[in-house]
Amino acid sequence: MIEILLAIVLAAATAFGLSVLIARTVTGADIWTLPASRRLPQSVDGFAAMACIALVILAFAALPWTLHPAGNDVWVGHPVVLWALVEGAFLAPVFAGLLAPSPLAARAVMREAQVNAAGRLALWVAAGASLWGGAGWTGLEAVGRVVLFIVGGVAVAAAAGLGPFAPDTSLSPSGAEEGLDENERWLSHVARHMRAGLMLAFFVVSVVPRPEVVQPGIALMIAIAIGAVLLAGLRQVQRTLPRLTLHTTVRWCLWRLLPVALVASVYLELVARG
Repeated sequence: MIEILLAIVLAAATAFGLSVLIARTVTGADIWTLPASRRLPQSVDGFAAMACIALVILAFAALPWTLHPAGNDVWVGHPVVLWALVEGAFLAPVFAGLLAPSPLAARAVMREAQVNAAGRLALWVAAGASLWGGAGWTGLEAVGRVVLFIVGGVAVAAAAGLGPFAPDTSLSPSGAEEGLDENERWLSHVARHMRAGLMLAFFVVSVVPRPEVVQPGIALMIAIAIGAVLLAGLRQVQRTLPRLTLHTTVRWCLWRLLPVALVASVYLELVARG
């Protein structure tokens, strides 16, 4: 029980810290300054943001991190548990967006949901094959892992809604937060950045060698290095690349990234079976 509580506390700290880091380095959003009027949520959007934050923290706790306090528990790294928590975290704001009184907010929410879903589909295949496929790190298997790493590196940007896949604010500067008050807008921004951090963390965990391959300390340093490179790359593309349209994003994720991820996954499975 103590291990589970410790895992949740560490997950909460990691989730909030990574969301602030993304805001400072990539999006430039001010989520570390609390709103002037702090109160409990009083609308569907506020409750959806709180539910999203809670699910993100639980998903962070379920990731099979190196040196996980409860690493021997069956729920840590379980694909069904992780899938339910991740998808629940992304579906909560969509439910609120469908009930939004502003048509501009509803449109922005649905566009963001479709972009994230397309990216997550490719990311689930790429990261899932690396994490749960059972392939090793031999010469032939490393080739497939490199392909999945490249696919996942692009898919994670769409899944997180960063860079050229960022939310659309062309119709309204507030985007999906159109019509919300200051407190609920802040909660929504925090939830969005925490979801982005979750996608980055999921990808990093999937590509870091397991403890049976490298020592835990080395694996942790590799994870930090990959995370730093990802953040630096996302910061650069956020500043230089134009925002892609919904059609272009879906075509990229479903017709380019996903087929490559599927082929690489099948290749890894065949090589692993010898």
